[in-house]
Amino acid sequence: MSIAPSSNPASNQVRWLQVWSLASVQGAISLTWIAYAVYLPKFIEQVFAYPTSQAQQFAGLLLVIESAIAVIVEPLFGGLSDRWQRWYSSRMPLIVAGVIGSTAVFIALPAVVVFGGSNEIVRLILPSLAVLWAMVMATFRSPVICLLASFAGATQLPLAGSVLTLVGGFVGSIRPLATSFILGLGAPATFAIASFTLLAGVAGLRSAMIYIPKNLNPALENAEPFKIRDFLNNLAIVMFVGGAIGLGMRLLMGDVLPRTLKADLTGLTGLSFEVLMGSALITQALLAVGTGNISKFIDNKRLMIFSLGGIAAGLGLLAGGYGAIASLIVILLILGFLSAVNNGMVAFALTMVPKALGGLTVGTFFGGLSGAIAIFGYLVPKSSEILSTPNAILLTAIAFLLAGVGIALGERITRKISFE
Repeated sequence: MSIAPSSNPASNQVRWLQVWSLASVQGAISLTWIAYAVYLPKFIEQVFAYPTSQAQQFAGLLLVIESAIAVIVEPLFGGLSDRWQRWYSSRMPLIVAGVIGSTAVFIALPAVVVFGGSNEIVRLILPSLAVLWAMVMATFRSPVICLLASFAGATQLPLAGSVLTLVGGFVGSIRPLATSFILGLGAPATFAIASFTLLAGVAGLRSAMIYIPKNLNPALENAEPFKIRDFLNNLAIVMFVGGAIGLGMRLLMGDVLPRTLKADLTGLTGLSFEVLMGSALITQALLAVGTGNISKFIDNKRLMIFSLGGIAAGLGLLAGGYGAIASLIVILLILGFLSAVNNGMVAFALTMVPKALGGLTVGTFFGGLSGAIAIFGYLVPKSSEILSTPNAILLTAIAFLLAGVGIALGERITRKISFE
């Protein structure tokens, strides 16, 4: 199969206004998840009268269920958004509907707890609302993120993706650095701020979309829609890579990095674990700018393979236990490689299939990522207790290496094909 690339030079430009608008939406999505993750155990503790440890276990179970649901919802609505794009030349109606629906459910969560009290009805409504909210959130993430393909050409996608990594890293640092502040605001104020931020972000993105030409490739305007069955192998690789990266990131950021920071760097620096973890997320975000510029000179798939191998090698050095200074240097290298992976993972998914299937392939990637997290959360509910540090490092390295193998397979089957 051969698909001719677009001859329109504008299609290979980065539209920075739209990219930053998209990054603001992703940042707002992350902010809502942070608020949700911080308050969900508190809501459960209050409504069910559970002790803190039991409330956290129940919240963890709900998160596993929500990740499992996303395995189906992400590709389904990503593919549906492709149809909307083909029929109505826009994904925005689907995105706006999903954001409004999720905001309504999101605001209902603290309202039910504050006004409902602790009774059997509220105990049934609260977890149901929590799962419903996560499901509705999954309906528009893939349609939103796949818009990146409209804002940058194939060779510029990782550079544009670095903005998403930058914003996501800074927003992600809020949880370790400002959990006490978030709890001090109170649930109603926190959920209202997060909801307003999400609505404002989508409104800004919708306004920025006005400046995007409706058709950057006239030659494809009347083309027959691509058949999904022709790209099942590609989509299977995308899901596999998403799952491997998801598992690797879950282990790296949830087990390996926290343990290393506590064991080696809290004593060396005199800083608390929360400050160190927040600083690591900010550092990874800042490094994304540099790795994004490197991607202009190296093919994204090859850069990702190299970076995934670099993470695995860094993990091997961490396992060697060469001391606190060595751990600090190795962590910085790992964070640099991780930023390149974060920059390029959506670009990888988007370049595995034609642009007309962008929503489906991004949804498939996130579905694989969510699925891996759900399976791991079910099989290893208390990883900090069940997995020793050497085993956690080994599993993390294996996951990232498998992702590299998957990307190499993807590079091989798309080597002579341009989907731009």
